Amino acid sequence: MSELSFDSLQALRARVTRGEMTIESAATAHSLGELRAGLALTRGRLQALAESWTPAQLHIQPPAGEGEDHWSATEALTHVIATQNWYLLHMNRLIGRREHFDLMVRGLGDQARPDVPKVALEADLHAATARLLSFIDALPPDADLSAQRDSTFFGDLSLRGWVLLAIIHDLDHLAQIERLRALPAFGA
Repeated sequence: MSELSFDSLQALRARVTRGEMTIESAATAHSLGELRAGLALTRGRLQALAESWTPAQLHIQPPAGEGEDHWSATEALTHVIATQNWYLLHMNRLIGRREHFDLMVRGLGDQARPDVPKVALEADLHAATARLLSFIDALPPDADLSAQRDSTFFGDLSLRGWVLLAIIHDLDHLAQIERLRALPAFGA
């Protein structure tokens, strides 16, 4: 097991995308602590973008296209925040807990909101990240890391699998947001 750098996380994501391994098989190659550190790294990059971009840059809409590439950074980040509740729902159930979430994604690409001001976006992302990392930190030491729940889209995932899914999701949207820099309106 080794430390997960940003480059190694991207390489891992690429291997999963190419079908060379599943999210679960990739996750079990790492400790929960390593995956937590990887999640802190990806969330740190997303937070840095939210804090360093201007309100106008955060709301730039790329030309209409296929899939989620028509989202602004604000839409991508609000979607990341909302999707986290889906991970927490399943992770809670894996340790025998039930929790109600007021905001829950109902499908791929759901809960992308364009109407969130920069200050609220920064605060919401920071709070969501702190909540997810705190959840991982508070997992009981005897938590069954082999227990799994069906993710609907990505197969059966263990606690480590859900954390890696969050990392991969962060990386997908980080790349999507970074592509906005190439738009002429970004520098305006």
